[in-house]
Amino acid sequence: MRWVGLLLLLVGCGQDSAPPTVFERGFVIETRADIEALGKRGGKAYVIDGDLQIVGSKLVSLEGLEGLQRVEGSVEIWFNEALENLRGLEGLESVGAGLGTAIAAPVGTVAGKPVHVVEGLLIFENKALRSLQGLESLAFVGGGMALVNNESLVSLADMVRLVAIEGSVDIWFNDALKSLEGLHRLARVRDFLEVSGNGALESLDGLRGVDYVGADLIVSNNGRLPTGQARALAERLMAGGFGGAVVIEGNAPE
Repeated sequence: MRWVGLLLLLVGCGQDSAPPTVFERGFVIETRADIEALGKRGGKAYVIDGDLQIVGSKLVSLEGLEGLQRVEGSVEIWFNEALENLRGLEGLESVGAGLGTAIAAPVGTVAGKPVHVVEGLLIFENKALRSLQGLESLAFVGGGMALVNNESLVSLADMVRLVAIEGSVDIWFNDALKSLEGLHRLARVRDFLEVSGNGALESLDGLRGVDYVGADLIVSNNGRLPTGQARALAERLMAGGFGGAVVIEGNAPE
């Protein structure tokens, strides 16, 4: 019977998953070689205790980062002209879990509007990005979420698990974005919520799950969005105790 006990012990050990590798610093990814190096070092599961910056690359996707489970700092995806989707981030469950209060500071303008640096999830000016495919497992953002000036982005439908954003939400100047479907499980936005300058946006129904916004609500200059939809969102939030300012202007008439 001793060998039976030993066999059960070995099987039990095989079933236990190893803890993820923890990198106590951030990483900058610019090339496919950078992805391969990080994946090789991290193995099947790893955590970045710092920021992940994917900036100024020629990457089409992020395949090779499947082992990434958490980023304790910010995920910044900026100025990647060829990036079409976020495939490769399917294992990413949370961003910014180690962040405290979200910090926002003006650093410039986009079409005359101040641009902020917001700790959290930043997806900014990726000209070929059509979808957020790859973010299917993302459930929590500790800090803000900014989706800004991604001119080909047509859908948020891959963010199906996102339930809480512990900062602000900026959805600005995404010219091809027709709806916010994909954010339908989002329930909490700790700070302000702004949807502005999205020329093709026709519906706010993707925000139907939001029952808490901690600061202001701004819905402005979305030329195809019926004003009534913005007012209905504001009224629903106010019925639940919302006390922030409401700015609704420049949208489509009733």
